[in-house]
Amino acid sequence: MKKSIVAVCLTGWLWAGSTMVQAADVQLTISTGKSGGGYYGIGERLKTVMAEQGVTVEVLTSVGSLENLNRLNDPGSPVNVGLTQADALKYFLGKQPEMADKFMMLGEIGKECVFIISDRKSGIDSDSDLQDKKGNLIAVQSPNSGVAVTYEYMTQLEPKFKNTAPAFVDAMEALLQIKSGGPQNKIKAAMLVQRPSAKSPPMQVVLDNPKEFQFVSVTDWDLNDKLPDGTAVYTFEDVTVEKKNWGFDTKVDTICTRGLMIGAKDKLSPDLRENLAKVMLLAPGRVVGE
Repeated sequence: MKKSIVAVCLTGWLWAGSTMVQAADVQLTISTGKSGGGYYGIGERLKTVMAEQGVTVEVLTSVGSLENLNRLNDPGSPVNVGLTQADALKYFLGKQPEMADKFMMLGEIGKECVFIISDRKSGIDSDSDLQDKKGNLIAVQSPNSGVAVTYEYMTQLEPKFKNTAPAFVDAMEALLQIKSGGPQNKIKAAMLVQRPSAKSPPMQVVLDNPKEFQFVSVTDWDLNDKLPDGTAVYTFEDVTVEKKNWGFDTKVDTICTRGLMIGAKDKLSPDLRENLAKVMLLAPGRVVGE
């Protein structure tokens, strides 16, 4: 009798131990964005929520959407979930259309809008000014950043945007050049892609200096395309960026895209898919945040 009890207990312990090991081995690797950025924060929140289901998550930084998509596409990379802008996804699929069936949509992670900033005295008030005036530069982040991909994709949809070439300069440095560089400065605008409510340092500069900087309207209807599922890559919106403590609102007509969470089908086990589905259906706010 004692031997039977010991055997049963031992078998139960081994089974429980095996289950614990299997749960610990479940691994989700998410490629996000720069450390401290919005995408990175989403990855960290997903890690916290998934841990409650016994799923271990590794959060990787990246330079932007294209790196995330390339990691998803790379069979040698452990990344099985990545964050991307909808326009970057469309741009990527334009070069590798066969990947459309290999990615799965896990959810939306917020609206992101294009904010182009110029000096109020520059004469660049609308996107048509960027298209018509040759020789000027617009500051975007590094070539692989989401901002750079957005501008490249805009030039695909409306080739006239190529008249204003991208300069890979940090937005804050670009704003300083726009403010202090004088008429010889070729950087005439700086571009951000972010949530309207996000008070990034460049956005804060614009809101704190409304007499010096302005938002450039983006209304060209040629910036119109669809993802494989039929949803719009860009929407045309009248966006309000509010600075409550100063008591005024800043509005601009511009284009907005969506942040997306994408999974690689062949890298996600059925259990991981189920866990991700539960999280993104039942508790998306805990992951996406405000």
